[in-house]
Amino acid sequence: HVIERAFGARGQIKGAESFDMLKKTSPSGGAMHPTEAYFIVHRVEGLLPGLYHYNSVEHALQPLPWTGTPEELEAFARLAVGGQQWFSESPVQVVLVPRFARNFWKYQNHPKAYRVAILDIGHLSQTLLITATELGLGAFVTAANNEIDIEREFGLTSYIEGPIAVCGFGARAETMTTPELDPNRTSWPRKPQA
Repeated sequence: HVIERAFGARGQIKGAESFDMLKKTSPSGGAMHPTEAYFIVHRVEGLLPGLYHYNSVEHALQPLPWTGTPEELEAFARLAVGGQQWFSESPVQVVLVPRFARNFWKYQNHPKAYRVAILDIGHLSQTLLITATELGLGAFVTAANNEIDIEREFGLTSYIEGPIAVCGFGARAETMTTPELDPNRTSWPRKPQA
């Protein structure tokens, strides 16, 4: 439900002879929807741990080659978010990767193309956070990521498509273990004093 609402296509229309335009729940500058979602899956019922790409039209997670151990997947997940273990331990991490050519086709030779790609990341991450929260799940977004390592593991070419942010979601922990993520102590209930 979270994935489909945040990243799924709701329809397609013919934008030009050579491509269809997608309709999604989040706005996208120039209606280009440049952002692809790549997944690091740890603990999801019915899915093997590993790397995936989301096909927004078919609403399907497509497995990507991963031959590492679960420990190597955890190490990559931690590396992907700059060593922030409180993010890397989430059941699912979503790497948001704009395909720059989609925007540069429309906004040729203009810095607006990159700015619109960044706005797209903001819209999608906000939709993911709102949807996860509505379902009682914990969620996060961070721009503290290691692009080179992410590009290598997912087989991306940085000047064609580059990771901008990493989101994640899953069931909340029973207790708060990282207080700086909840400074007002409102996300996790306080335990009564004995």
